[in-house]
Amino acid sequence: MKLFLGGGGGGTDSIELDRKFVASLALSKPLLYIPIATNTAKYPYSGCVTWLSGVLGPLGVKDIVIWVEEDLKTKVKDDFTQFSGIYIGGGNTYKLLKELKEFGTFDILSSLARDGMPIYGGSAGAIILAKTIIPAGFLDENRVGLTNFSALDLVHGYDVWCHYTGTEDNSIKDYMERFDLQKIIAIPENAGLIVREEKIEEVGPGKVKFF
Repeated sequence: MKLFLGGGGGGTDSIELDRKFVASLALSKPLLYIPIATNTAKYPYSGCVTWLSGVLGPLGVKDIVIWVEEDLKTKVKDDFTQFSGIYIGGGNTYKLLKELKEFGTFDILSSLARDGMPIYGGSAGAIILAKTIIPAGFLDENRVGLTNFSALDLVHGYDVWCHYTGTEDNSIKDYMERFDLQKIIAIPENAGLIVREEKIEEVGPGKVKFF
C-alpha cells in the first residue's frame, strides 16, 4: 500500500509530498486524475488538468489522463491497470464519496490500494482514504444528501482532518466526542502523509497532529 495524503494546500505547499509521489510512479505509464469533487462552476475540468500539469509536470509527470463522472460510470478494475498511479483531487468530500460509491469506483480504489498502486489524495481526496469522512463536515456542506459516511479505511483506523491551522483542536475534540471518533490525524496545508501497511510517515515542513 502506497498512499499519499495532502493537507489541501497549493503546489508549493505540497512540493515535498508531490516529489515522493512522483518518485513512486512508473513514468512510462500515464497518471490518472480524478477531479470529480471540484466545483466545476468555479473550476472547470479543463482548468483542473492545467493546474495538475503545472504542479507535477516539472517533477517529471508528462502524461495525465482525466476521468470524470461519465468515464468512471463505465470503468472496471482492469481499466485502471494502464496507469502508474491515481491522483484524487479536492473539493466537496460528500459529493466525491457519494459518486465513487455509486459508480463502483470506491471498491476498485480499495482493491488497487491493497494491490500497491500509488494513490494520492488531496484534501477531499485524502479524507475519503480514512475511516469516515465525518471531519469533512467542519468545512464542507452535505449538498448531496449523503447518509453513509464510511470511507475506504486505509489509514490505520484514523479519520483525517485537512486544512488544519492549529486553532481547531477544540473542534476536533468535539467531533471525536460527538461522533464517537476514536482517532484523528490533522494535516496542515503545508504537510502530508505517506501511508503504508506498516507505518505512517509525515512529510513537509508543517506539523501533523495526532489526536
